[in-house]
Amino acid sequence: MTRQNIENTFAAVAFAEAGEHETAMKMAGIRPVYEKVRSVIDFIERSFAAVGFAEAGLHEEAIKMTHPHPVVAKRNDTLDNFLETVGLGNVRVCYGLATV
Repeated sequence: MTRQNIENTFAAVAFAEAGEHETAMKMAGIRPVYEKVRSVIDFIERSFAAVGFAEAGLHEEAIKMTHPHPVVAKRNDTLDNFLETVGLGNVRVCYGLATV
């Protein structure tokens, strides 16, 4: 444990003994169980709604429901551009693929 973790734990214990349970949980980095359950319920609701839209033929809406924040590449960098950016533009790089 790091020093910061130990300090947070002891501070959380003090607040828990004083009856400030929510503050103690925040200091210790503990999420209440109901927050975890709520996120699972939200995921299940979105999934079943997406299934309904997909069965109705609205595939784009179903995808939006299952992936509300799609991953989009910001730019198409090549290996040469990357090496130039990190200061290795004049270094020869060879790479390959090996199956294990």
